[in-house]
Amino acid sequence: MKNLTIEISVQIAGYLLAFFLTITAFNRFTAEDSGYYLKQLAHLNLPEINSFSVAVGVVQLIVVAALLLPVSVWRQRVLTVYAALAMLPMLMLFTHPVWIDSLGGFPAIGAGQGLIKYLAISAVALYFAGYYAGNDRLQTWALRLNWLGVVLVMTWIGLMKFTQVEADGIESLMRSNLFFSWIYDYFSVLHGSYFIGVIELIAVLAMMMAKVSSRLYYLGLAMAGLTFIATQSFIFTLPAYSLDNGLALLTGSGQFIIKDIVLLASCVLLYSHHRNQTALTR
Repeated sequence: MKNLTIEISVQIAGYLLAFFLTITAFNRFTAEDSGYYLKQLAHLNLPEINSFSVAVGVVQLIVVAALLLPVSVWRQRVLTVYAALAMLPMLMLFTHPVWIDSLGGFPAIGAGQGLIKYLAISAVALYFAGYYAGNDRLQTWALRLNWLGVVLVMTWIGLMKFTQVEADGIESLMRSNLFFSWIYDYFSVLHGSYFIGVIELIAVLAMMMAKVSSRLYYLGLAMAGLTFIATQSFIFTLPAYSLDNGLALLTGSGQFIIKDIVLLASCVLLYSHHRNQTALTR
């Protein structure tokens, strides 16, 4: 990882974002996603737009083209627009029933766990917009949003691990996975959830130590990054995909899990930039 330059990290992060956008774009052309988006529009008291889901899929594929095709003026503009659009799902935290009423509502989050991941998705897109525009200030702000996006997810979902509702919710998911099932050999369902929550919060605390210790900061990024990598195994053990449409398309759970790919991209960008900044100050 010592040889991870900013240029290489940009390539890795770009491929990760492109992969996420491509694999989820296919879902946008299905009846399931069309119904989902119509339901969200109804929640917002907006008129039904039957092609809205398809439009979202097309936009995602355009962004993929912007990431993979040679640099041009339209590239940065597309990514800037997408960064803004990717923030819109966050607004659903205020308009949709995403809180767990049995735990008192806010901040006990239920369906919103997938929504808060869009902060990092938007931040990664914004970083690329700044990178292709050669705008250092925009890149700096985008990196701050990337940090906040990772910390937000790790903190919020980590704290939820200390509730019985979350512990019960992840049990079947964990038991079906070779990488995580061993936890229940040593802990109960609730304490196994505590164990995961503690690890996630330790990662957050380490990520807050950037100005105190680079090693601790790197440790936090590594813990978060490994978490996002490990969660991808759930796609196959859950399983989080369906063959009903003739193709292996992600289910709702699969789309929730695959978002961690972009959070991994955030970790890669944050790591390389911090190493570069540290090297310059020596």
